[in-house]
Amino acid sequence: MSFSTNLYNLKSDAFYLDFEETKQLMLELKSWPEIQESFILSLPERIEILYYSNFDLEDKIFEAVADCKGGNVLPIKSEFNQTSDEEKLFIHLSELCFGVQASNYGTTPLFPQFSKAYDFAAKSGMIGEYLEQWWDNLISTDKLLKEQADYQLPNFSISYIVSDLLTELVNNVRGPKIAIIGFNALSKRIYRNLSNQGYGNITIVDKSITSCLNFKGKELNNFTFEPLNKVENVIGENDILISTLEDADRFLPSYYFKHDFLDTKIFIDLSIKSTITSVLSDYNQVIPFNLTDIYKIIEQKMEINKKWLKKAKPLVIKKNQKFFDWIDNKKAQKMLGLIKTYLKENVNQIEYSKVLTSNEPLSNFDLVHHKRNKILLKKSIEKIKRNTQYKDIINYDKIVNEFYQYN
Repeated sequence: MSFSTNLYNLKSDAFYLDFEETKQLMLELKSWPEIQESFILSLPERIEILYYSNFDLEDKIFEAVADCKGGNVLPIKSEFNQTSDEEKLFIHLSELCFGVQASNYGTTPLFPQFSKAYDFAAKSGMIGEYLEQWWDNLISTDKLLKEQADYQLPNFSISYIVSDLLTELVNNVRGPKIAIIGFNALSKRIYRNLSNQGYGNITIVDKSITSCLNFKGKELNNFTFEPLNKVENVIGENDILISTLEDADRFLPSYYFKHDFLDTKIFIDLSIKSTITSVLSDYNQVIPFNLTDIYKIIEQKMEINKKWLKKAKPLVIKKNQKFFDWIDNKKAQKMLGLIKTYLKENVNQIEYSKVLTSNEPLSNFDLVHHKRNKILLKKSIEKIKRNTQYKDIINYDKIVNEFYQYN
């Protein structure tokens, strides 16, 4: 089962399961006898639940996810997608893992997150033969990419680009002071990225401190809060200003930037409607960036990444095919074992509908003879067509022929 949200949703936080909720869901799945193996990847923007079962458990798992959230707001059920097409599923997961989606260049490769999720599933006792083989395939794919495609992590989301841009701009500035003005979902992702890159004591400016109350650990100790009515002082005291205010022209009048600052200010405006950067471009002590500038950087990185994709994606496809071959062989051996069991147990029972038979029993029937083989196959096909309810949707000639040749 797969759930992904809008990467650029500026109105609310993304839906996902935190560690305790993921742990609760895994314990629930483990208690179900219908599930033999399971894997849960959950992070902001997406959830991936992989389970191995003979049953369709989509509804039941969605209810379990709802229970884990404790009645909190859930996306509508139709936003969760399930597929039982194994090949389609594993292609989707491997492309997420290594960031080689052909149609979406803006998704961050999730190999480190996949690794943590696999370790968690292993510790929970939910890794079996299939998931173990799949993970071995991902490990070998990762190694191959590093050897032959100069493996990279192409991050194209706005929050990552802003973080990378700051790193490039402040190479010669020791300990730049950073302020984030307006604190919505996009601002929070930028704050987390900057914190992870080592930027400390970031000033957060918003109407209320309630938007910061869900911080934990390092994030909780890495910011100073200022109310929006103190924003003029914040502009004077910080080197880099990042605004996500849609009404920035109202809260950030141009005269706030007309002071004689000791150092040049970098102002990054990520709003869609604001026009403040067009005014600030005339100010000598302000270097303005807006969304158009950010998207130009993203496009340049995409062009570089497209060249990488041409090398990397065929390698991922090639490795996937080896895994699919392993699955097909595994299923074939299992089917053959079942067939042998059925034939051995039921060969003399009248109620057992034998496929390879003739209308009239013959003694010493020579199956090696080519003409008799063709007669036998034809009668087998006719018998299946007469006695099955699926005759309108399955190519019986192909199925019986493959079965007959294989055995």
